Amino acid sequence: MRKILTITVPTYNAERYLRDNLDSFCIPELLNDLEILIINDGSIDGSAAIAEEYVQRFPETYRVITKENGGHGSGINTGIRYATGKYFKVVDADDWVEKEAFIRLVQTLKEKDSDIVSSGFYWVYDEGQKNKTEFLRKKEMKIPFKDVEYQKEYVFDEIADRIYIKMHNMTVKTEILKKHNIKVDEHCYYVDTEYITYPIPYVKTICFVEEFVYMYRLGRQGQSVSIEKMQYNEKNYDRVIASLVGFYNRLCDENTCSVEKRNYIARIIARVVAGKIKIMLSFPGNRQKKKELCDFDIGLKINCQDVYEKNINSAVGILRRSNYMTYNLMSFLVRIKYR
Repeated sequence: MRKILTITVPTYNAERYLRDNLDSFCIPELLNDLEILIINDGSIDGSAAIAEEYVQRFPETYRVITKENGGHGSGINTGIRYATGKYFKVVDADDWVEKEAFIRLVQTLKEKDSDIVSSGFYWVYDEGQKNKTEFLRKKEMKIPFKDVEYQKEYVFDEIADRIYIKMHNMTVKTEILKKHNIKVDEHCYYVDTEYITYPIPYVKTICFVEEFVYMYRLGRQGQSVSIEKMQYNEKNYDRVIASLVGFYNRLCDENTCSVEKRNYIARIIARVVAGKIKIMLSFPGNRQKKKELCDFDIGLKINCQDVYEKNINSAVGILRRSNYMTYNLMSFLVRIKYR
């Protein structure tokens, strides 16, 4: 019997968190519906041994795929390659799912045939408490858009200007990923945006689950979304932006994607651009850094004006309207925020 959902768990040296992740799928009434692919990305700690414990306990549900280290994107690509479920979802090894919400998600996947099923997620702040129930939780968005009707199937293009689906929200049909050879960059951070963007031209329908399924752990030391890590990995941002802009420009040249989807994709890329500018502003301000920022932003305007014009970030807007004269002030404010 075909599984309804493949969960891919990209795993690299995650022994401290992996049990929380894998335990969250051990729901007796769902085990026959799930395929859990633990992608052991060259871990040198005890991650592989922990994963094998679950394979031994639930051989029809859990599977370990061990490979050379290739980064988060490589884990996603490997998961897509081996997935057999009707739907596909990525849950990082340091994150987990909430039981009752996850049950409702799987029920929806059985009942619906939408190309994307979107559910909520919490930012969960891990400050070292032993009990996860003590972690502070925060909703990024309480509802996906105003007047949403949950469990209703929408035509994606009709609401594309009202939504933004992140990796933590998204459960997508595996067939879309396989048929269109969806791949993201490997040996690179911040490829989540590639993963949520590249399937969009092929998506026709979407529905929304009210529950908050995904628990996105924040606050752990060394996390790639910390400002220090983002500074260190700035070239990864450049690589992802180049890939996304190239993808967008090809869509425009080939004219095979609806205007609504192109606008949606341009808005996603504009968010990544705003993140890149935030990184550039987080360094101590000087003439060279200002020139680099100006060159980057003006280059974007020349090479992909659609993305340039889709910016909604207020700091980026102030910089541009002032012809970058507010650079020193904005740099100071960003550094104060992330001190």
